[in-house]
Amino acid sequence: MGFSLAGVIIAATGISYVHLTHSIQTIILSDLEKYSLDRGKHEETLFKLAEDNHQQFKQRFLKNLKKMGEQDPQQKFAELAIPWSDGTHRNFPQSRAIETFDTELYPHLFIGKNTSINAELRRHTIVAYDLLSYYGAAWHNRFTNTYVITPENVEIGYFPGFAWGLVAKPDLYLPKEEFFHISTPKQNPARETKWTGLFFDDVAKLWMVTAATPIDDAQGNHIATIAHDVVLNDLMERTVKNTLRGTYNIIFREDGRLIVDTARMEQIKQKQGNFNILDTGDAHLRRIFEAVRTAKSGQIIIDNPSEHEFLAVTKLSGPDWYFVVVYPKALINEIALNNARTILMVGLIALVIEVLLLYSILHKQVTQPLKQLLVATEQVADGNFEIEFSFKRQDEIGRLTTTFTKMANQLQSSFASLEQQKDELEIRVQERTQELSQTLQELQQTQSHLIQSEKMSSLGQLVAGVAHEINNPVNFIHGNLAPASDYAQSLLKLLALYQQEYPKPTPAIQTEIEEIDLEFVQEDLPKLLDSVKLGSERIRNIVLSLRNFSRLDEAELKSVNIHEGLESTLLILQNRLKPKHDSPEIQVIRDYGELPLVTCYAGQLNQVFMNLLANAIDAIHEQRKHRSLGGEAHLDQIQIRTEVIQQQWVRIAIADNGTGIPEDMQLKLFDPFFTTKPIGQGTGLGLSISYQIITQQHQGKLYCHSVPGQGTEFVIEFPLHLA
Repeated sequence: MGFSLAGVIIAATGISYVHLTHSIQTIILSDLEKYSLDRGKHEETLFKLAEDNHQQFKQRFLKNLKKMGEQDPQQKFAELAIPWSDGTHRNFPQSRAIETFDTELYPHLFIGKNTSINAELRRHTIVAYDLLSYYGAAWHNRFTNTYVITPENVEIGYFPGFAWGLVAKPDLYLPKEEFFHISTPKQNPARETKWTGLFFDDVAKLWMVTAATPIDDAQGNHIATIAHDVVLNDLMERTVKNTLRGTYNIIFREDGRLIVDTARMEQIKQKQGNFNILDTGDAHLRRIFEAVRTAKSGQIIIDNPSEHEFLAVTKLSGPDWYFVVVYPKALINEIALNNARTILMVGLIALVIEVLLLYSILHKQVTQPLKQLLVATEQVADGNFEIEFSFKRQDEIGRLTTTFTKMANQLQSSFASLEQQKDELEIRVQERTQELSQTLQELQQTQSHLIQSEKMSSLGQLVAGVAHEINNPVNFIHGNLAPASDYAQSLLKLLALYQQEYPKPTPAIQTEIEEIDLEFVQEDLPKLLDSVKLGSERIRNIVLSLRNFSRLDEAELKSVNIHEGLESTLLILQNRLKPKHDSPEIQVIRDYGELPLVTCYAGQLNQVFMNLLANAIDAIHEQRKHRSLGGEAHLDQIQIRTEVIQQQWVRIAIADNGTGIPEDMQLKLFDPFFTTKPIGQGTGLGLSISYQIITQQHQGKLYCHSVPGQGTEFVIEFPLHLA
């Protein structure tokens, strides 16, 4: 039987593992999708800010240019653009040291040599210079620089710490550079912000990308380009370091150019940001790229079965880069396997408890009565016919003892009759002896068959009904104690009358009376029956509390007494509350308010009480360990407070003076799989399940107040009457 139960437990564990794997995968993929979207929104913030800055600058540029009209700012331009001997114009005297140029206060200006200067160029230059003077410093906290380039090879830029326009080579031609080229009408017909490829600044030791937005006049002519150099080092560091456990992140462009990959940053640097996935021999990386590129529009979670992993993909607005979280499926299997191990261990413990319980019941219901019957048989065989059994039953064993008692009485009567008929003693004794021998032989055969039959019958019934029918023998014992006590009193009265009527027993009877200490038996038997009665009532109360706690018949909404559920839970936990040899009692302070009947899911609510009270006891035991080191005296207690609030809600508060919970962990208490207990002592699901029961099933609230070192209070609030 034990092997069969073990097989059932192992099979159930296997099924649970498969179910857990599916359920956990669904939850994790949902969380992974949300994480990917949130991460994408966070990482694209800087890119969107750059585009917003460009649009604001573009509108002000065109507005100011329109306001200037046909005016030619020759004087202001002459004061700003100073001719240099190399044929260029710059906004600083050539004879002065460049180090004295205040890059934080002024933008720099560079006009390439042989550039034709006319009124239109002067207007564009002055408007751009004024706007950079206004916006440059404000934008510098998020962007390295801000600059404007015109098709005539003019560059105006705000770049604190580096006077780029004053050190640029005279033959530099900016319109051929990528950051200007991508903004031309041919390369950018949509006239929107475009992003260059990744590049590494060897001087600043920074990874950068440039955002360039074209500015066209009313006739559609490309007159300027506004640009930001965006530093990517923080984004790259976050992408590499800020990962989910067991996962890693990569970023790449639509054309396959790799932006961030922990294992290939040096290769990306060597190729000046032009490292393409399609050119690498890494088959895994290419499969990731192909899976992302061929995914359906809007698809966030992609299954990559060939690599046994999931891909969470989000597109960063602006440069339209793919941010990919690579999540190995082995992580899901690991979580499911850990949960399956827990289920297996619980099942094995339950199996041991069931076997012990089965043994205990068989011992009490079968073995002990049969031992008494065997003792009685031996007494009869020894000539002692004063037989009394400590149990009254209506089953086969009960009928057997009744028959045996009658037989013993008949034998006693027969022996008395033989005493009166001494003449026929020898013949009748021989006949009786032969009859008794035959009867005993038949009795032994019957007894053997009954024992085997009873064992098999009881074994089948107990195995089939041990979980649901444990209450039956308790009620049976309790129900028969009263008549058993009455029978015992009647027998004691009869025995007393017999002693009164026959004060001088035979020597054999007198010897037996002395051996069994009849006087003590007469005095102790009623006490013994009273003790049995008290024990049975205690068992019935425990069974009643267990049924009240489990609420197997109250899976639906029902009006119940909340205090009964709390008391049932405390009774179940009583063994952990009472004093032990190495620890004092945990006192429970009940501050119960006047509560009406509450409509709720009683079984689920009792599960919440069990989780919270068990956690409170664990916290107090943990606090004892710390106090034992310091030697401080302390009164351990749990306080339960109930009250009606707002006339329509019930509040249940369970507080302990245990270790408390650190503030940084309190926000994660109700997350699945989060636990403050050491590894192996908690699954992290108790509070999460309790939170769902209260907030979802009961439309209420579950929250926590805790001070580390002083204790924790969990508060439950929900409506008195659920719809």
